[in-house]
Amino acid sequence: MSQSSAAEAWGGTEEFVELSSALSGFSVAELEKTGMAGAYAEFVAARVGAARCRALRTALAGVPPTTEPLGPAVGELPERPNEEPLALARSLTHLWYTGCWPGPPGSAPTVVSARAYAEGLVWRVLGGHAPGTGRPGFGSWSEPPEGAAR
Repeated sequence: MSQSSAAEAWGGTEEFVELSSALSGFSVAELEKTGMAGAYAEFVAARVGAARCRALRTALAGVPPTTEPLGPAVGELPERPNEEPLALARSLTHLWYTGCWPGPPGSAPTVVSARAYAEGLVWRVLGGHAPGTGRPGFGSWSEPPEGAAR
């Protein structure tokens, strides 16, 4: 799918990131810092089509992006969207957190890329790096994680 098709589906990468912020609970700046916004916008638009992307945008119209790190997210929806946009919202949130597209029920998830896995939001929530991607330093295993009770 071309960049213009992804832009058509999402109204541009900026709108895609704002929508993703509202779903994920991460701020626009935090999502942009991953460097995955453009790739995810294109990937999802190619997987589900522009019509489903626009339906999700319509269902979430008026939901502001998160301004604080790990702020309130989808709990503030104006009304419950119908099942199709809700399923896409779940899949999109899953993608941001894990770097994997869940796919249809019963199928294996699709890892978008090694970088997507490394940039998954789940690792930020856990306060670390994806296994095999970060360099914590020699002997770091011998110290409790930052913020842990001693």
